[in-house]
Amino acid sequence: MDIEELNSLYSHAGYVTFKEGPEGFPIALITTPHATAAITPYGAQLLSYTFASDTNDLLFLSEKAIFQEGTPIRGGVPICWPWFGPDPETKGRNDHGLARTRMWNIGSTYLLNDRECCITFELTDTPETYALWPHRFRLILKLIVGKTLTLELTTRNMGDTPIELTQAFHTYFALGNIAHTHITGLEGFVYKDKTLGGAEKNQTVPIRIDAETDRIYPFEGNDILIHDETLKRTIRIECEGSKTAVVWNPWIRVCEQKADLALEDYKKILCFETANAGDDIVTLQPGEKHTLKAVYSIDAV
Repeated sequence: MDIEELNSLYSHAGYVTFKEGPEGFPIALITTPHATAAITPYGAQLLSYTFASDTNDLLFLSEKAIFQEGTPIRGGVPICWPWFGPDPETKGRNDHGLARTRMWNIGSTYLLNDRECCITFELTDTPETYALWPHRFRLILKLIVGKTLTLELTTRNMGDTPIELTQAFHTYFALGNIAHTHITGLEGFVYKDKTLGGAEKNQTVPIRIDAETDRIYPFEGNDILIHDETLKRTIRIECEGSKTAVVWNPWIRVCEQKADLALEDYKKILCFETANAGDDIVTLQPGEKHTLKAVYSIDAV
C-alpha cells in the first residue's frame, strides 16, 4: 500500500496519518484527546493503544515481533477468524484462520462526537481464501479510538449456503508483572483447561497465573476486570456477541520455543480473548451477519 495515497484518501488532519512501519508495513496513527493508537491493515491488527489518562500502553507488542507477509504479528490484537485454534478440519491450514495474515482494505476514517475517531477495515473472499475456506464473505472491523477502545468485527455470509465459524480478538494486554495481577468476573464458571487435555474445572476464586495457562470459559454478560497492582490500573472488558472467553499466558516453555517472544515476556503478557470458541459456534444463513464486540477501558487503582 502506498503511504502517500493512503494519506491522500484517508488521513484527517490532527487525527489520522499513515506512515511506513517495520519492513515497509503501512501503519495508521490515530490521535484523539482521549487516546492514541497504531494499527496496520495487515490483519487489521491493532498494535498499540494508550489512554490519555495512562502513560502505559494497554497492549503488549513483542520486541521480537516478525513483520512479514504470511506470518502473524506477535502482540496487539490479532484477529482469529474463521476458526479459532487449530484447523478444525485437520487439513493442515494455519492455526487461528486466515484473517490475521492478509492485508485488509481500508474502508473509511471519520470523526464521531466528542472528537472520537473511527477507522474501518474490510476483507472479502478471493480465489486464494476460497481455496482455504470455500465460502463467500464480507468481514468488517470497526475500531473506535476514544474514551474507551471499541472493536467490532462483523461477518456477513455473502454466499448461498450456511457457514459456521469460530473467532476471537486475541488481545495481548500489557502487564507490569504477571505475579502481581489477577482477574475477576469469571468466578463460578466451569472452564476447560486445554493444558490438561480439556479437563473441566470450577473457577471458585479470582484467577492468578503461575504456570502455562490456556482456558476456555463459557460466560456471558458480566464485565471482566484485570487488576494490575504493578501498573496501578484495572482494565475493564465488556463483551457482546460472545458466549465464551479465553484466558492465555505462554509461560516459560512457550517463550523459549517461540522466535518472536523474549524469554521473560510471559511476565508481561495476559491474553483475555473475547471469543466464539469451543462449542460457541456461529452459524450464518445466506445474507445473515454476526458482530463480535469488545470494549476496553482503564480504571485507576
